[in-house]
Amino acid sequence: MLVGRASEVAALRAAFDRTLAGRLGVVLVSGEAGIGKSELVSAVVRDLPGDPLVLAGGCLELGADGAPYATFVAVLRELVRRLGHDRVVELLPRDGTALGDWLPSLGPAPAGYGRTRLLEEVLGLLAEVARAHPLVLVVEDLHWADASSRELFAYLARNLTGSAVLMIGTVRTGELAAGHPNRRLLAELGRRVEVTRVELGPLARADVAALLTAIDGLPPDPARAARIHRRSGGNPLFVEALAGAGETPAEDLRTLLLDRTAALPAPAREALATLAVAGRGLTDDVLAAVGPVVDELQAALSDLVGHGLVVAGPDGYAIKHDLIKEAVYGALLPAQRRRLHARCAEHGTDGVALAEHWLAAGEVGRAVPAALRAAAQAGRQNAYDEQLHLLELVLAQRTDDVDRVAVLEAAATAALAAGKSAAGIAHSTAALDELDAAADPVRVAALLGVRGQSRFRVDGTGRDDLERAVTLVPAGALRGSLLATLGFIGVSECRYDEARRAATAAVEIAGELVDDGTKARALLVIAALDGVGGLLESATASYAIARDLAEAAGDEHTYLMTFQWEAGLLDAAGHYARAAELGRIGQQAAERLGRSRSRGSMLANARLVPLRYLGEWDEAVRIGEDALAEDPPPLYGAFNRMVLADIARCRGERERFELLLRQLTEFARHSHGAPEAVVEIAIQRVAWALDTGALEQADHVLAEHLGGRWPARETLRLALLGARVQRARRVAAPRNRRVATETAARLAELSTVVSSVPDLRGLTAYHLTFRALTTEDVLPAWDRAVEAWRDLGDPYQTAVALTDAAACALASNNRPGASVRLREARALAAGLVAAPLLVRIDELADRGRIGAAGPVQQNDFRLTRREVDVLRVVARGRSNAEVAAELFISANTVATHVARILGKLQAATRTEAVSRARESGLLDR
Repeated sequence: MLVGRASEVAALRAAFDRTLAGRLGVVLVSGEAGIGKSELVSAVVRDLPGDPLVLAGGCLELGADGAPYATFVAVLRELVRRLGHDRVVELLPRDGTALGDWLPSLGPAPAGYGRTRLLEEVLGLLAEVARAHPLVLVVEDLHWADASSRELFAYLARNLTGSAVLMIGTVRTGELAAGHPNRRLLAELGRRVEVTRVELGPLARADVAALLTAIDGLPPDPARAARIHRRSGGNPLFVEALAGAGETPAEDLRTLLLDRTAALPAPAREALATLAVAGRGLTDDVLAAVGPVVDELQAALSDLVGHGLVVAGPDGYAIKHDLIKEAVYGALLPAQRRRLHARCAEHGTDGVALAEHWLAAGEVGRAVPAALRAAAQAGRQNAYDEQLHLLELVLAQRTDDVDRVAVLEAAATAALAAGKSAAGIAHSTAALDELDAAADPVRVAALLGVRGQSRFRVDGTGRDDLERAVTLVPAGALRGSLLATLGFIGVSECRYDEARRAATAAVEIAGELVDDGTKARALLVIAALDGVGGLLESATASYAIARDLAEAAGDEHTYLMTFQWEAGLLDAAGHYARAAELGRIGQQAAERLGRSRSRGSMLANARLVPLRYLGEWDEAVRIGEDALAEDPPPLYGAFNRMVLADIARCRGERERFELLLRQLTEFARHSHGAPEAVVEIAIQRVAWALDTGALEQADHVLAEHLGGRWPARETLRLALLGARVQRARRVAAPRNRRVATETAARLAELSTVVSSVPDLRGLTAYHLTFRALTTEDVLPAWDRAVEAWRDLGDPYQTAVALTDAAACALASNNRPGASVRLREARALAAGLVAAPLLVRIDELADRGRIGAAGPVQQNDFRLTRREVDVLRVVARGRSNAEVAAELFISANTVATHVARILGKLQAATRTEAVSRARESGLLDR
């Protein structure tokens, strides 16, 4: 009897009603062990109207890390049972199905296929089934899901939109460590609007009384009901156990649950122990082979079912609740466990569970071959997480019966494919320590390639490994693959000539061998290099070809990279809106493929960079924060923080900027590659030092990074900041000859750097701004820069250039021209909420007397606003001529203001006037 769950039942029914309207529904039912998650789902599903097709699968604790797609294999088996074998085959591809690796009866699987094909086949099969009648897909114990089942569940939840499917997952709270990938899955699903969260809490006292009534057949004594409610904490499983425990105190939950089994006949206890060890449903035949004697089996099972300890399902018998199974397993003596594990293994089939049964039985010699066979099958299914787990299980055993180096090689390759770079480095290094390059050049080259790629993903290094690997293989597919990877790294390092040579050679090898995967990666590099050279059309065409080849080859990494790099090309060329849209499409593809945390976070960056330039800062911040919530790899997280830091600085969000800059600086301290990240961090440091008046520090950081190999736009951004720093240094120390000499030398250095960057579309505005800052500084030069920024659609830089143009206009006493420019600049800055720029604009308007200049309020000396402006500049040690230049007035006017200031403050000298003003706090306002 289900009691006390009316609102939860209503939530599940509402989700199913949406399904009947042709909309996917996803429900996550969570709660502590024993709280009644399965009972709730079973009760609701049993009473759903319209006779939906219900398919259920469970995630198993035993072998969960190494049994790929275990949950969905059970679902597929149930679908075949319900629809019939022939009907399911009709719904699958005619040229062979990847699902043949799950159920061989469906036909032979292709010789090789990518992960995407398998995902798409499951998606298409379920969507087609749902066309005929509503479909309910129940996955129990998602907290134990294997990596492949986890990804497939998320994939279906993202992509079964528009299908009459209700997906229900049950989750035991408190089971997962903070960094567990299944916790990230649940967090991701929980953020989706269409996902319903149902959190089961404890039963109220009245509900406990109702449950006891259902168990006992008559209402309980109120005092007894109150005691059981208190002792059980409202947990239905504990209520059930306490209902039969009388008043005997239970020391702990394990004892309480075992009390339910103590009075069972010996055959029933043995059958229960066998089921606890097996960890999954057992058929009559298998249970008879490993459990009690045959003539006692049916009576034993009847006892267990009658006591509510075991349930019978389509796949055999299973203990009703995991807590009971855990308690029974924990009570077994070690020798009894080993004996039962050995029996389960003797009657089991190949798979990770077989290997783990043999290990638990102490039979390492029989466990290792089973694990290796299961690892090979997992690799065939592209289930690299599970393959890596199985290979590491083998490596953990002390046995001389396997080729340890071969296992290390396979583990390194699986780790790279699974995105576990640290493990890839460790396993490839261990294997390389055992091999001789002279004797095994191909094996060593392959391992160096794996380690180089893994190192690059961790911290941007790894080039040395790849260069050495290429020298070891003079020809063949491996050489082509290594060269393509070397070209990829060369692009990231801005070593363009080397990258092109490597990629061109890789294309030639791939063409001879008809290797589409290698050709796709090499064309990706060539497209990027064409983009760097300004060949936009050629680059776009190459990206399209690379994308098609990568998709056909099942290379998801390269496929998604084409979106990322092409978006970067469009962004660098100033096509910001197109770049943001392509980044959005790519991010959706990454999410569809279950790569939102890894490649999806970089595609998020490909969106938010152009959005920053377009001035859509709120949207950029939302996208960046969503990407960081996925806990992406350090390098990917750093790229998103860079954009968020830039927006925070431009908005004057000091605390947020400083936090982000600290995080970026910490990243840079441990990263030895990723030049784009290094220069972006340097840009933020220089800009912040300039904003806060730390001019010498700004120039020091600038000098450290000015000679680096950076992308063109970042080189120009750094140069523009450098020119502004030199201007500020000269203004701060106008009579300092050392500063004058240093700034002149630095400006010459900056001019050389800028002249080395081609004046392509997307870069012209930077060139014009640098020219206005350093060589011309006349109003037409600034207006040309303003137009270039306006043409790009960059409102922030347009506003900055307009402000500089207004200052130039004021210097020539063109107040109407300055007023027009400041008005537009202020409107743009206000729309962006760019507070520091707004302050600068208002100060400039004030200094140029574009607006009121009446008496300053709350001023004991009755100084006018203009007199206070003059006094502030005088306080910095400026001469009358320097004050005049800064405030856009004549030197004679400054002299008049200074004389009035001395009189109002009753001071004999400028120094005395400044001292008196500071004592009164006037200069602090």
